[in-house]
Amino acid sequence: MNQPMGGPQQPPQPQQTPPTAGGPFETPSPQPPAQGGPGQPSPYGYQSTGMEPPPEGGSSKTWILIVVLLIVLILGGLVFASWEGWISLGGIEKLWKKEKTTTATTTPATTTTTKSKTNANDTQRKTDLANLKAALKQYYQANQAYPIAAIVEKTSDTDCVLKVLVPTYIAKLPVDPLSPTKYYGYKSDGKTYELTAVLEDTTDPAGIKTGSLYLYKVTDSSTETTTSSSDTSSSTGTNSTNTTTTDTTTNSTGTTE
Repeated sequence: MNQPMGGPQQPPQPQQTPPTAGGPFETPSPQPPAQGGPGQPSPYGYQSTGMEPPPEGGSSKTWILIVVLLIVLILGGLVFASWEGWISLGGIEKLWKKEKTTTATTTPATTTTTKSKTNANDTQRKTDLANLKAALKQYYQANQAYPIAAIVEKTSDTDCVLKVLVPTYIAKLPVDPLSPTKYYGYKSDGKTYELTAVLEDTTDPAGIKTGSLYLYKVTDSSTETTTSSSDTSSSTGTNSTNTTTTDTTTNSTGTTE
């Protein structure tokens, strides 16, 4: 057989077909599992409802917080019980017991000082009104009438009607120890009169509660037991012969009761 020109010919090669996607020999690439939402299947074989419990880490923190709060509450209760003296915590309660003792010992001293000052002021008020009463008695005996004051006048006023007593019957009109906050009052119709002072000691049986004030009253017909100083009083003008006396006053007619 004659061979064609141009040399020997190659046998025909089979045609290669390119592989197609999803062919029988192709290995599929791995895909990430789908996250199942509520109502959709999850890659782990169950359906998510959206009501699954929280992770274990959050629950542990909650329990730790509860335990810490309980410890703080217990310690606070123990300290309070020790402060009240119900239990002993190894001597630590001495810290606040010392403070309580100091307060208990200083309070009565302060109260006693205030009480003494109050009594001294009230004693002075009673003495001043007694001296005014004695001066008014002498004025009545000389004039057959008391100085008239239709409304209550203060002895501290510059135009007080009791100025007529000075200096014949009293050297100087007395004023309240706490003037001008407090004052001595005088009122008279010429036949009778009333002197008043505001007491600080509201437990004094000689006082009378009138509205919001605790008044000490002296009238032309009242009887009082007063104590005055043995020294000369510059505020009242009395001499050194004043002693503890029971003063029986004259009535509106000027006679001795």
